[in-house]
Amino acid sequence: MSIVALHTQALVSPEADVYLDLLGRALQAARLNNSFPDRRQLQNTLDTLRDALRHGVYGELYVDARAGLPNLASLIRVQTDQEVAAASLARMGTLAALEARRDEAEVFARLAAKHAYFERLQKLELAPVDHHRVLLRRHDPGTGTAAFRIELTKLDASGVYLRLLIELTQVSSLWQRKVIDLDEDGETAAANEAFRSTVYRCADLDAETLFVRLHGIEGVRVERVARGVIGPVLFSLPAGEGVMVQRTAEAPDDALGQAWHRWSLGVGAAETERPELLVAFATDSAAGDIREEKSNDPLSPLLALRLAPAESARYRALRERYPFKVFKDRKFVATSGLKAMAQAVCDAAGTRNIFYDLRVP
Repeated sequence: MSIVALHTQALVSPEADVYLDLLGRALQAARLNNSFPDRRQLQNTLDTLRDALRHGVYGELYVDARAGLPNLASLIRVQTDQEVAAASLARMGTLAALEARRDEAEVFARLAAKHAYFERLQKLELAPVDHHRVLLRRHDPGTGTAAFRIELTKLDASGVYLRLLIELTQVSSLWQRKVIDLDEDGETAAANEAFRSTVYRCADLDAETLFVRLHGIEGVRVERVARGVIGPVLFSLPAGEGVMVQRTAEAPDDALGQAWHRWSLGVGAAETERPELLVAFATDSAAGDIREEKSNDPLSPLLALRLAPAESARYRALRERYPFKVFKDRKFVATSGLKAMAQAVCDAAGTRNIFYDLRVP
């Protein structure tokens, strides 16, 4: 166990390098569409973290012990490095000068490695920890009606990395409090602080629950809520020549997490030289134009199936008032040792999910 702080694991090389390599290749294999956070940005961040470890800029990688992804500290590290890269390079001088003095003292070799790291880093577009924007879709000044798209990409408090899309229409009047304000030219939009806080606070809810929650806001008609979630990641990394194994330490207590714990005590208990990694990629949408209501996510059934009878009656009434349907799906990228475990979870839930193979070099 490598817990160093609350929900935080530390990985060091070579295990951290193997982990980042497998995770980066899993992102490429997953064939992510624009429902998810930008893959290239996240890939750049993973590559930068790997680069920093290889050149000794950092001695460890911090991973969220629940979600199995690099945590907030790791992502902010490289973002901060990018912000100071230009000033640092100016103070360090040229790479050629540092390389020429490499044999004089160890410090010059370290500075040369850091110089190369900063040079590469300042050219990259990294994954945002928190990026929010409001886009105007259409505006009718005559009726005071405006349609917006809200996009939020963030590292969630639960450790997963997600993209949230909300499409809504707002009708302005003197007695309604606007949740989104347009400037005088009617082209630039910004959510007010209360609504923005609501979106951030509820971003970890599934699309169905969030759709219902937002419908309670006066003057707003919600048309679509969609989420794309990267994570959790389950990994098992041999360390110390097979003496020990580094694993995702606090996997979620759902069907997949329970299967993972059984695997860790059973098939995965044997110390092996083979690393294993599995990444889950979930999408869920709630909208009026979805044709069939269905959950193909073995970890997230429809809300109606999770409610008590009294709550179910109220929910049916709300659905009649605001007609919409829900679709959920989840796909996986997995090495051979974990694929069968996840497939068994899907079979037990009666879902048919896509699996992409991840080969270990």
